[in-house]
Amino acid sequence: MTSLQLLRDATRRCPKRMVYGPCGGVSGDGGCEVPGFRCSFAENPALLRELEFSAADVQAPESARESSDALATSPRRAAAAALGDLIGAGGVITADLPVRTTDPAVIVEAGARLRELTAVIAGEPPGLREAFSPTHKALLLAEAGARVIAGVTCRDRNRVAIEGELAALADLGVSGILAVTGDHPASTALPDARPVFDLDSTRVAALARRAGLFVAVAEQPAAPPIAYRPTRLALKARAGAELGILNLCGDIEDIARFTAALATTSAPVPVLVSIPVLTSPSAARRLASLPGVSLPPGIVTAAMGGGHGPDAGVRAAADWGRRALAIPGVVGVHLSAVVDEADASGLAAVDALAATAASIRDHRRADAAVTATEAC
Repeated sequence: MTSLQLLRDATRRCPKRMVYGPCGGVSGDGGCEVPGFRCSFAENPALLRELEFSAADVQAPESARESSDALATSPRRAAAAALGDLIGAGGVITADLPVRTTDPAVIVEAGARLRELTAVIAGEPPGLREAFSPTHKALLLAEAGARVIAGVTCRDRNRVAIEGELAALADLGVSGILAVTGDHPASTALPDARPVFDLDSTRVAALARRAGLFVAVAEQPAAPPIAYRPTRLALKARAGAELGILNLCGDIEDIARFTAALATTSAPVPVLVSIPVLTSPSAARRLASLPGVSLPPGIVTAAMGGGHGPDAGVRAAADWGRRALAIPGVVGVHLSAVVDEADASGLAAVDALAATAASIRDHRRADAAVTATEAC
């Protein structure tokens, strides 16, 4: 078979029907996140070098264009341009929204506590029955004064629904989106849910840019085939992504190798490094159980100490973040936390994220003051 035929066959055999695979859920031995499957893309890594983004993959059918049902091409939104400027300036700090609730008051309160960050990334967690849509969460967070990057997953929506979500988010003035393919339901707590995967994150990135939004994407440097991961992120950048968020992927040396390789590609997009903020041993175990996650050893050691409370996790995360910011190509950090069983509202995890961000900012200001003094 030709390279194109082999790639199409890999798409056909992928449980997520990805065109621009592989996803970040590939295990160390090449297994798929869906039990009983092997990753159809990772089994022939050399073939992946043939992948190139094609705008035809997101071109609406002629009938849709004639009836005005296709996603319109919109100019760059003001909020997207402002976020792009912040990314360009560096020192970016974003965070997940760890609360899992349909209580609007809790989400608004979380947004208020995180509004000093560059942006809150309100994603769509796997295995959750009760959850607001990205558009509704964005409204609540914006009400609290937070800048929002809305997570949009391909797991549960077809192309028509995704295009509607993108149009709504752009109309609301949301800064941007994080385009993710999403975890397969078979690997979550809701295996009975029917997956959709009409698109993958690369194609959603292209559609979001068409809607005038700022576009971030994720990449997993620790997932096989490791050598291809920088090239895959560059491919997403050619499709429309403007920022890469590296999933929890191990230690500083792994990230430095990834960014060095990314710098040699045709689209060296700036990156944020994900940092876990672990407030308890149980939180560490829960985060480590997610597909494709590799936690930094020093942060895990601090959390598993148990007797030092959440402050130990905050200190370890802040220290690791300052080290990550020194890596060439890294423009900021993305803080991740999971809700501990004792944290009913999730706001304790939010406070840990805010404390970590404040610590990183304080140290950056202190370092800048020292540099300025030395220059004099």
